[in-house]
Amino acid sequence: MFSKYLLSLYYLVVLVSISMASILVLLTNAPGSVCAFWRLFFSIVFLTPIILLRRSSVFHIYSLLSGVFLGLHFVFWMESLYMIPVFISTLLVVTYPFYNLFFDKILFRENISLIQVVGLVIGFIGVSLYYLPSLSYDLDLLGVSYALFAGFLASLYFTIGRYLRSRVGIGLFEYVYPTYLSAMITTLTYNLLYSVDLLNYSVITYMYFILLALIPMFGGHTLMNYLLKHVKTTTITSIALGEPIGAGILAYIFFNQTIGYYKLLVSVMVLTSLFLVVYGEKETYS
Repeated sequence: MFSKYLLSLYYLVVLVSISMASILVLLTNAPGSVCAFWRLFFSIVFLTPIILLRRSSVFHIYSLLSGVFLGLHFVFWMESLYMIPVFISTLLVVTYPFYNLFFDKILFRENISLIQVVGLVIGFIGVSLYYLPSLSYDLDLLGVSYALFAGFLASLYFTIGRYLRSRVGIGLFEYVYPTYLSAMITTLTYNLLYSVDLLNYSVITYMYFILLALIPMFGGHTLMNYLLKHVKTTTITSIALGEPIGAGILAYIFFNQTIGYYKLLVSVMVLTSLFLVVYGEKETYS
Protein backbone atom coordinates (compact mmCIF):
# COMPACT_ATOMS: atom_id res chain seq x y z
CA MET A 1 0.00 0.00 0.00
CA PHE A 2 1.39 3.39 -1.02
CA SER A 3 1.31 6.63 0.91
CA LYS A 4 -0.47 9.46 -0.88
CA TYR A 5 2.81 11.36 -1.16
CA LEU A 6 4.65 8.47 -2.82
CA LEU A 7 1.72 7.84 -5.16
CA SER A 8 1.66 11.53 -6.09
CA LEU A 9 5.37 11.36 -6.88
CA TYR A 10 4.81 8.35 -9.13
CA TYR A 11 1.99 10.20 -10.89
CA LEU A 12 4.23 13.22 -11.48
CA VAL A 13 7.01 11.11 -12.97
CA VAL A 14 4.53 9.39 -15.30
CA LEU A 15 2.98 12.70 -16.37
CA VAL A 16 6.29 14.38 -17.18
CA SER A 17 7.57 11.29 -18.99
CA ILE A 18 4.56 10.75 -21.23
CA SER A 19 4.26 14.48 -22.00
CA MET A 20 7.69 14.33 -23.64
CA ALA A 21 6.81 11.41 -25.93
CA SER A 22 5.14 13.38 -28.73
CA ILE A 23 7.93 15.97 -28.78
CA LEU A 24 10.63 13.31 -29.03
CA VAL A 25 8.74 11.63 -31.87
CA LEU A 26 8.60 14.84 -33.91
CA LEU A 27 12.25 15.65 -33.14
CA THR A 28 13.30 12.38 -34.78
CA ASN A 29 11.86 13.48 -38.15
CA ALA A 30 11.25 9.77 -38.74
CA PRO A 31 7.89 8.15 -39.62
CA GLY A 32 5.70 7.37 -36.63
CA SER A 33 5.80 3.62 -37.26
CA VAL A 34 9.61 3.75 -37.25
CA CYS A 35 9.63 5.64 -33.95
CA ALA A 36 7.31 3.00 -32.52
CA PHE A 37 9.64 0.18 -33.52
CA TRP A 38 12.86 1.73 -32.22
CA ARG A 39 11.22 2.88 -28.99
CA LEU A 40 10.27 -0.73 -28.28
CA PHE A 41 13.51 -2.20 -29.62
CA PHE A 42 15.67 -0.17 -27.24
CA SER A 43 13.25 -0.89 -24.39
CA ILE A 44 13.83 -4.61 -24.97
CA VAL A 45 17.59 -4.06 -25.12
CA PHE A 46 17.54 -2.31 -21.73
CA LEU A 47 15.18 -4.88 -20.15
CA THR A 48 16.95 -8.05 -21.33
CA PRO A 49 19.79 -7.96 -18.75
CA ILE A 50 17.23 -7.55 -15.96
CA ILE A 51 15.23 -10.54 -17.19
CA LEU A 52 18.37 -12.67 -17.49
CA LEU A 53 19.43 -11.78 -13.95
CA ARG A 54 15.99 -12.60 -12.57
CA ARG A 55 15.95 -15.97 -14.39
CA SER A 56 12.19 -15.93 -14.39
CA SER A 57 10.16 -18.25 -16.58
CA VAL A 58 6.75 -16.78 -15.72
CA PHE A 59 4.84 -16.11 -18.90
CA HIS A 60 1.22 -15.57 -19.86
CA ILE A 61 -0.20 -15.79 -23.36
CA TYR A 62 -2.28 -12.66 -22.77
CA SER A 63 0.96 -10.68 -22.59
CA LEU A 64 1.44 -11.30 -26.30
CA LEU A 65 -2.04 -10.02 -27.06
CA SER A 66 -1.44 -6.97 -24.89
CA GLY A 67 1.76 -6.33 -26.86
CA VAL A 68 -0.08 -6.40 -30.18
CA PHE A 69 -2.46 -3.73 -28.92
CA LEU A 70 0.43 -1.66 -27.53
CA GLY A 71 2.43 -1.85 -30.75
CA LEU A 72 -0.51 -0.79 -32.90
CA HIS A 73 -1.36 1.94 -30.38
CA PHE A 74 2.12 3.41 -30.83
CA VAL A 75 1.99 3.14 -34.63
CA PHE A 76 -1.34 4.89 -35.10
CA TRP A 77 -0.78 7.55 -32.45
CA MET A 78 2.73 8.44 -33.63
CA GLU A 79 1.54 8.62 -37.22
CA SER A 80 -1.22 11.03 -36.14
CA LEU A 81 1.37 13.39 -34.64
CA TYR A 82 2.52 14.22 -38.17
CA MET A 83 -1.06 14.82 -39.34
CA ILE A 84 -2.72 16.92 -36.62
CA PRO A 85 -1.47 19.27 -33.85
CA VAL A 86 0.22 17.62 -30.88
CA PHE A 87 -2.33 18.99 -28.42
CA ILE A 88 -5.30 17.51 -30.30
CA SER A 89 -3.53 14.23 -31.04
CA THR A 90 -2.58 13.65 -27.40
CA LEU A 91 -6.03 14.72 -26.21
CA LEU A 92 -7.77 12.21 -28.48
CA VAL A 93 -5.38 9.40 -27.61
CA VAL A 94 -5.96 9.83 -23.87
CA THR A 95 -9.69 9.19 -24.27
CA TYR A 96 -9.01 5.60 -23.21
CA PRO A 97 -10.59 6.14 -19.74
CA PHE A 98 -13.92 6.24 -21.65
CA TYR A 99 -13.39 2.72 -22.95
CA ASN A 100 -11.89 1.48 -19.68
CA LEU A 101 -15.14 2.32 -17.90
CA PHE A 102 -16.91 -0.34 -19.93
CA PHE A 103 -14.09 -2.87 -19.64
CA ASP A 104 -13.89 -2.36 -15.87
CA LYS A 105 -17.66 -2.81 -15.63
CA ILE A 106 -17.70 -6.01 -17.70
CA LEU A 107 -14.48 -7.66 -16.54
CA PHE A 108 -14.03 -6.37 -12.99
CA ARG A 109 -17.69 -5.85 -12.06
CA GLU A 110 -17.14 -2.20 -11.13
CA ASN A 111 -19.97 0.33 -11.07
CA ILE A 112 -20.35 3.34 -13.33
CA SER A 113 -21.54 6.46 -11.51
CA LEU A 114 -23.96 9.08 -12.83
CA ILE A 115 -21.23 11.69 -13.13
CA GLN A 116 -19.23 9.28 -15.27
CA VAL A 117 -22.22 8.77 -17.56
CA VAL A 118 -22.49 12.55 -17.90
CA GLY A 119 -18.78 12.69 -18.71
CA LEU A 120 -19.17 10.00 -21.37
CA VAL A 121 -22.03 11.87 -23.07
CA ILE A 122 -20.14 15.18 -23.06
CA GLY A 123 -17.02 13.42 -24.31
CA PHE A 124 -18.87 11.74 -27.17
CA ILE A 125 -20.36 15.07 -28.26
CA GLY A 126 -16.99 16.79 -27.97
CA VAL A 127 -15.11 14.20 -30.01
CA SER A 128 -17.86 14.23 -32.66
CA LEU A 129 -17.42 17.99 -33.08
CA TYR A 130 -13.92 17.43 -34.46
CA TYR A 131 -15.56 15.90 -37.52
CA LEU A 132 -17.71 18.97 -38.28
CA PRO A 133 -16.58 20.62 -41.54
CA SER A 134 -16.76 24.08 -39.94
CA LEU A 135 -14.31 22.99 -37.25
CA SER A 136 -12.17 20.45 -39.06
CA TYR A 137 -11.63 22.23 -42.38
CA ASP A 138 -7.89 22.44 -41.65
CA LEU A 139 -7.65 19.15 -39.72
CA ASP A 140 -6.63 15.86 -41.28
CA LEU A 141 -9.58 13.68 -40.31
CA LEU A 142 -7.52 10.56 -40.91
CA GLY A 143 -5.13 11.83 -38.24
CA VAL A 144 -8.08 12.44 -35.89
CA SER A 145 -9.31 8.88 -36.50
CA TYR A 146 -5.82 7.46 -36.00
CA ALA A 147 -5.51 9.16 -32.61
CA LEU A 148 -8.95 7.98 -31.48
CA PHE A 149 -8.24 4.42 -32.60
CA ALA A 150 -4.92 4.53 -30.79
CA GLY A 151 -6.79 5.50 -27.62
CA PHE A 152 -9.06 2.46 -27.97
CA LEU A 153 -6.05 0.18 -28.46
CA ALA A 154 -4.44 1.67 -25.36
CA SER A 155 -7.53 0.84 -23.30
CA LEU A 156 -7.26 -2.83 -24.36
CA TYR A 157 -3.56 -2.84 -23.47
CA PHE A 158 -4.15 -1.34 -20.00
CA THR A 159 -7.11 -3.62 -19.28
CA ILE A 160 -5.11 -6.77 -20.00
CA GLY A 161 -2.25 -5.33 -17.97
CA ARG A 162 -4.47 -4.78 -14.97
CA TYR A 163 -5.89 -8.30 -15.21
CA LEU A 164 -2.46 -9.93 -15.40
CA ARG A 165 -0.90 -7.75 -12.72
CA SER A 166 -3.72 -7.61 -10.15
CA ARG A 167 -5.74 -10.78 -10.78
CA VAL A 168 -3.19 -13.29 -12.09
CA GLY A 169 -0.38 -11.79 -10.01
CA ILE A 170 2.34 -11.67 -12.67
CA GLY A 171 5.39 -9.62 -11.68
CA LEU A 172 6.19 -6.31 -13.35
CA PHE A 173 9.12 -7.42 -15.49
CA GLU A 174 7.54 -10.80 -16.23
CA TYR A 175 4.61 -8.87 -17.71
CA VAL A 176 6.29 -5.96 -19.50
CA TYR A 177 9.07 -7.95 -21.17
CA PRO A 178 6.91 -10.31 -23.28
CA THR A 179 4.43 -7.48 -23.80
CA TYR A 180 7.08 -5.08 -25.13
CA LEU A 181 8.65 -7.88 -27.16
CA SER A 182 5.31 -8.69 -28.77
CA ALA A 183 4.74 -4.97 -29.41
CA MET A 184 8.15 -4.66 -31.04
CA ILE A 185 7.45 -7.62 -33.34
CA THR A 186 4.08 -6.08 -34.19
CA THR A 187 5.64 -2.75 -35.18
CA LEU A 188 8.41 -4.53 -37.10
CA THR A 189 5.81 -6.50 -39.04
CA TYR A 190 3.86 -3.32 -39.78
CA ASN A 191 6.93 -1.54 -41.15
CA LEU A 192 7.98 -4.52 -43.25
CA LEU A 193 4.48 -4.90 -44.71
CA TYR A 194 4.50 -1.26 -45.81
CA SER A 195 8.19 -1.30 -46.87
CA VAL A 196 9.15 1.47 -44.45
CA ASP A 197 12.88 2.15 -44.11
CA LEU A 198 13.95 1.29 -40.55
CA LEU A 199 17.68 1.90 -40.72
CA ASN A 200 18.81 4.95 -42.67
CA TYR A 201 18.62 7.70 -40.06
CA SER A 202 21.11 10.08 -38.48
CA VAL A 203 22.93 9.56 -35.19
CA ILE A 204 20.83 12.35 -33.65
CA THR A 205 17.67 10.55 -34.68
CA TYR A 206 18.87 7.35 -33.01
CA MET A 207 19.59 9.34 -29.87
CA TYR A 208 15.97 10.46 -29.84
CA PHE A 209 14.88 6.83 -30.37
CA ILE A 210 16.85 5.87 -27.25
CA LEU A 211 15.33 8.76 -25.29
CA LEU A 212 11.87 7.52 -26.31
CA ALA A 213 12.71 4.23 -24.62
CA LEU A 214 14.28 5.75 -21.52
CA ILE A 215 11.80 8.53 -20.75
CA PRO A 216 8.19 7.85 -21.87
CA MET A 217 8.64 4.06 -22.04
CA PHE A 218 10.21 3.45 -18.64
CA GLY A 219 9.17 6.59 -16.78
CA GLY A 220 5.71 6.39 -18.35
CA HIS A 221 4.44 2.98 -19.48
CA THR A 222 6.58 0.77 -17.26
CA LEU A 223 5.79 2.77 -14.14
CA MET A 224 2.09 2.74 -15.08
CA ASN A 225 2.27 -1.05 -15.44
CA TYR A 226 3.85 -1.23 -12.00
CA LEU A 227 0.97 0.76 -10.52
CA LEU A 228 -1.67 -1.37 -12.26
CA LYS A 229 -1.29 -3.98 -9.54
CA HIS A 230 -2.32 -1.47 -6.90
CA VAL A 231 -4.97 0.86 -8.35
CA LYS A 232 -7.83 0.75 -10.87
CA THR A 233 -7.20 0.92 -14.60
CA THR A 234 -9.18 4.15 -14.93
CA THR A 235 -7.15 5.72 -12.13
CA ILE A 236 -3.86 4.81 -13.77
CA THR A 237 -4.87 5.89 -17.26
CA SER A 238 -6.29 9.13 -15.87
CA ILE A 239 -2.76 10.27 -15.05
CA ALA A 240 -2.45 10.92 -18.76
CA LEU A 241 -5.14 13.62 -18.63
CA GLY A 242 -2.40 16.14 -18.05
CA GLU A 243 -0.48 14.91 -21.10
CA PRO A 244 -2.30 17.07 -23.69
CA ILE A 245 -1.58 20.18 -21.64
CA GLY A 246 2.07 19.34 -21.04
CA ALA A 247 2.64 18.14 -24.60
CA GLY A 248 0.75 21.14 -26.02
CA ILE A 249 2.96 23.57 -24.10
CA LEU A 250 6.10 21.75 -25.24
CA ALA A 251 4.82 21.69 -28.85
CA TYR A 252 4.39 25.46 -28.72
CA ILE A 253 7.90 25.92 -27.31
CA PHE A 254 9.63 23.53 -29.71
CA PHE A 255 7.53 23.86 -32.86
CA ASN A 256 5.43 26.99 -32.33
CA GLN A 257 2.26 24.90 -32.70
CA THR A 258 -1.02 26.62 -31.91
CA ILE A 259 -4.70 25.76 -32.40
CA GLY A 260 -7.69 27.97 -33.16
CA TYR A 261 -10.16 29.34 -30.63
CA TYR A 262 -13.00 26.96 -31.52
CA LYS A 263 -10.75 23.89 -31.51
CA LEU A 264 -9.51 24.97 -28.09
CA LEU A 265 -13.09 25.20 -26.78
CA VAL A 266 -13.93 21.73 -28.08
CA SER A 267 -10.68 20.39 -26.61
CA VAL A 268 -11.53 21.88 -23.22
CA MET A 269 -14.94 20.23 -23.50
CA VAL A 270 -13.38 16.81 -24.14
CA LEU A 271 -10.80 17.30 -21.38
CA THR A 272 -13.56 18.30 -18.93
CA SER A 273 -15.52 15.17 -19.82
CA LEU A 274 -12.46 13.05 -19.09
CA PHE A 275 -12.05 14.71 -15.70
CA LEU A 276 -15.71 13.92 -14.93
CA VAL A 277 -15.15 10.28 -15.79
CA VAL A 278 -12.09 10.09 -13.56
CA TYR A 279 -13.63 12.16 -10.76
CA GLY A 280 -16.49 9.70 -10.51
CA GLU A 281 -14.23 6.84 -9.55
CA LYS A 282 -12.44 6.47 -6.23
CA GLU A 283 -8.94 5.09 -6.02
CA THR A 284 -8.47 1.64 -4.51
CA TYR A 285 -5.28 0.34 -2.98
CA SER A 286 -4.09 -3.21 -2.55
